Amino acid sequence: MKRIRGEGSIIQKRESRFLWIAYYDGSGRQIQENSKTTSERVAAALLRRRLQEIDQGVPVEEARKLRYEDIRKSLLLDYKTKGNKGLEEDENGESYIWGLNHTDYYFRNRLVRTIKTDTLYKFIEKKQAEGLANATINRCLALLKRAMNIARRDGKLASIPFFPMLKEDNVRTGFVNRPDFIKLRDTMPEHLRPLLTFLYFTGCRVGAALSIRRSQIEFEDGRALLRLERNQVKNEEPILLPLPVELSEVVKNLPPEGRVFNGRNLRKSFQAACLQVGLGVKTGPKVWQYKGLLIHDLRRSGVRNLIRSGVPRNIAMKISGHLTESTFERYNIVDSTDLREAMAKVEKHFAER
Repeated sequence: MKRIRGEGSIIQKRESRFLWIAYYDGSGRQIQENSKTTSERVAAALLRRRLQEIDQGVPVEEARKLRYEDIRKSLLLDYKTKGNKGLEEDENGESYIWGLNHTDYYFRNRLVRTIKTDTLYKFIEKKQAEGLANATINRCLALLKRAMNIARRDGKLASIPFFPMLKEDNVRTGFVNRPDFIKLRDTMPEHLRPLLTFLYFTGCRVGAALSIRRSQIEFEDGRALLRLERNQVKNEEPILLPLPVELSEVVKNLPPEGRVFNGRNLRKSFQAACLQVGLGVKTGPKVWQYKGLLIHDLRRSGVRNLIRSGVPRNIAMKISGHLTESTFERYNIVDSTDLREAMAKVEKHFAER
């Protein structure tokens, strides 16, 4: 197949049954690549794609060798530099984003250029078979898509595949009432109980709670006051929050430096405690094969506690850190107990007439 100079060429090597493509990169260095096909049409399409990547300034060799771990690292760096509150730290101080554990397991050591739409459908199929909710799978896909878009922005990828997203009909409405919370808290390891109590009272995010330092605590008339900084709440409004009495007693005995709450083995211990007190069940051997109360349900419970205690909505939003009314409403859950109490009031109203 005769080609014009600068358009590359297709080569049949004697020692290979596949066709090879040859082209020059942006620095003028010749590259020869196995097309892994015997079809001249398919090889020509690959050659055109490589030439297009060069025109777009993508370093072809780097793009060919780019692996999942590379774009994962860039994603974490992007979250960190932008101060994204979805970036958390595990008990070992390592940065992570909730949802990456699923993509880590499936795409480990995979070349990014091999991640196609078909690959994503297979990922969805596997995760659905493992019992993951559609919302969780969508979260994983969104993280992977963002990582690939960062690589494209940085000139490491020319394009990304189409990402299929699932319909979400499994919006969480979980919460825990006070008696069940006490049983759950008392079942947890002692070092985690102050953190759980704080989450249940305030509706604060786990990541924000774990970032609180001892220097943010001050005392007034024996009551501990917590100064939440702008970067610790989503609405970026700093507040001075009085802590519950039981927490005030705990923080009095903390060292003057360091973090207020210890989150070591939080998720693992939380799931184990929920299983023990009957707030969750295992659906398989994997850690994510579980149905029941989640840590994030403490945030929903916290919001519900604030509202049912008569705290004004604008104050409750400041405490929980919610930015918009619409998001806050999703956490302000009406449960079956609320509905029964409402109907009892109606019945009482008619009985008195």
